[in-house]
Amino acid sequence: MNELISMTGIIDSIPGFALVLLRASGVVVFLPIFGSLQVPVRIRVGFAVVMAMAMMSVVEADITAPSTVLGWALVSLRELAAGFFFGIAARTIFSGVELAAAMVSGQSGFSMASMVDPLTGGNAVAPALFLNLLATALFLAADMHHLMIGAMLSSYDILPVSTELVRVAHLGEAAGSLGMRMLDIAVQLAAPGLLVTFSIDLLLALVGRAMGQVPILLVGYPVKLAAGLIAMAMLAMGTGSAIGWLGRTIVQDGRAILGALSSQGV
Repeated sequence: MNELISMTGIIDSIPGFALVLLRASGVVVFLPIFGSLQVPVRIRVGFAVVMAMAMMSVVEADITAPSTVLGWALVSLRELAAGFFFGIAARTIFSGVELAAAMVSGQSGFSMASMVDPLTGGNAVAPALFLNLLATALFLAADMHHLMIGAMLSSYDILPVSTELVRVAHLGEAAGSLGMRMLDIAVQLAAPGLLVTFSIDLLLALVGRAMGQVPILLVGYPVKLAAGLIAMAMLAMGTGSAIGWLGRTIVQDGRAILGALSSQGV
């Protein structure tokens, strides 16, 4: 009898679990770490299932499964949209880190070499690839993924399960703020390195102006490479110091974009 009651409870919780899994799957698709094309599909699916199972015990009481096919279609679209946009917010912040590395490498000559980025599958500058992998490792080591799971739980307070379609009236403003945040992160992280490379450029220009016989093109390139290494070291240290701020920024921007979908201010 107890086994029958337990089995009945499991069957009753399947619709709610399916809805939680839809939102978790949407996040995993764009998540900077597990959303990588190099991560096997089985691992990504397994991570989405584990995340849904972890959240299910907390949000199950707040989930009411629809009773019609149309209701299921509307709720599915809403849950996938919530997961997609939260994952996009996280990916955008990591793109800011990559942009910072691209800015520094472009000023130091490292951008002439490119490699395949295992996180996206596309071509990336070697320093940007290194910094992206470093930020990913630091993100996991600092338990920032726990912060993201907590943000996913609180997302149901901002955008609860409902048959209403998401609203896009404030989405453009939220997306613009997200883009500005990416640029702000890139500039703040890259500023010390850019200052070093700019100082070297200015010094080489003054030397070339004062001593015209010095072959600046031959002498300057090794100097720029050495300055670029120093700039990349400064960028790596700055990224390590700012990893907590980046994690909190992901949560803040994720909540903001979900608030825009539900027409609530966060």
